[in-house]
Amino acid sequence: MYVYRKIAICPNLIQMKSTIIAFLTLFSIAACSSQPQIDGMVLDAVPGSDAGNPNALINFDGKLYMQLSDTEFGSEVWAFDGKTLQRVTDIEPGNGHSVPARFFVFKDNLYFTALQEEYGRELFMLDGDKAKLVKDIGGDRGSSRPTSLFAFGDRLVFAANDQVSGFELWQWDESAVTLVADLNEGSGSSNPRGFEDLNGVVYFSAEREEYGTELFSYDGSSVVLVSDLNPGSNGSRPLEITRLGSHLYFSAYHPETGIELFQFDGSTVTAAGDLIPGTESSSPRDLKVIGDRLLFVANTPETGVELFSIKEGGAPELLADIRPGERSSGPEQDFVFGDKLYFSADDGEHGLELWMWSEATGVRMVGDLETGSQGSDPHAFTALDDTWIYFSARTEQYGVEVWRTDGQTSEMLMDIWPGPNGSTPNDHGVLNNQVCFSAQDGVHGRELFCVTHDKVTPIITR
Repeated sequence: MYVYRKIAICPNLIQMKSTIIAFLTLFSIAACSSQPQIDGMVLDAVPGSDAGNPNALINFDGKLYMQLSDTEFGSEVWAFDGKTLQRVTDIEPGNGHSVPARFFVFKDNLYFTALQEEYGRELFMLDGDKAKLVKDIGGDRGSSRPTSLFAFGDRLVFAANDQVSGFELWQWDESAVTLVADLNEGSGSSNPRGFEDLNGVVYFSAEREEYGTELFSYDGSSVVLVSDLNPGSNGSRPLEITRLGSHLYFSAYHPETGIELFQFDGSTVTAAGDLIPGTESSSPRDLKVIGDRLLFVANTPETGVELFSIKEGGAPELLADIRPGERSSGPEQDFVFGDKLYFSADDGEHGLELWMWSEATGVRMVGDLETGSQGSDPHAFTALDDTWIYFSARTEQYGVEVWRTDGQTSEMLMDIWPGPNGSTPNDHGVLNNQVCFSAQDGVHGRELFCVTHDKVTPIITR
């Protein structure tokens, strides 16, 4: 299969006289192999103001893989090794778009979904430098659109639609793709999602006509209903199923409590706490585990939307009322980093800024990145190493650009789109000491940019 490669030519060599160019060709290639890592825009994949739109960056086998478009081959899988960005697949031949998505690493292989005219959107895997169709689940009837890929022991489980049974539970064991169960019999979909493993059993939410959406389990042999928490066809609609120790926690609806936090100990589902007693809902969301705690965001009349936590088998407690009283600080963009949780919140004075929680320090604001009450709206967090995280944030002077913090100092690193427009970095990925992301500089459209951690000189330090 033909693979496009961008070859760098060393400037001092291309100035040599034509009589010795042939002699130096091999030397030129060898010398270029030591070219430095790239900082700034890696490649203008779609020349001019149109965009290559790199997204879904994932680190696999020493490279960053992603979806990216060019004018010759359309949207395909590309890989970046720190110096060179090259196209890997041509799933939809010519300039058609296979639009690879949902990248997932399972058993040292990279899986993803992609479009091919012959099959529709199906599950593929990367086999060396080629894309291999895992199975045409949808057959001649159309796309199966696999989603919610999850590693369950030696199997990859996911939801897919074979155009006969609707969206149901499927599995791949590296030898065959099989339908696990048609939970909502016939063409109706059970839409399994939110997979989580507890003691060798995978739990998930799914819909059956007589139960609505409830909690189910799959032990590798059979699928069973775990709990009919809200009897009848409406269901309890479990969301964000999360393991803490020997328990599962999730947000769900019960007619006596509203939408609250529930727990499952391997045998029974019970309410973990009714933050608003009665039928009103605290609507827990953004469940994250740090150490022996589950952290989550919830809404009560006394505090508004704030950050709470619970220990296994215990009761929920307020971590901090960042914006005191009934008005909300609205924590969001929660990002677990070792024993810390980074997030954005508004204390009513500084706007939406960068905050952190840890057992040792409690809740504190990391930095007022945009001084005043406007806020910097930090988001799109990614970890470089054990010390630094990178993210996007906004200032009035520079717009949304790339930042980093070690929890004490926060720095803006690049002004990619000069002035207040901002390059709006997104889809961050880490490769060794490089952080790469999609951004736009006002000239080239949205393309792949990188910054080398130990080489950059910060523009702003807070």
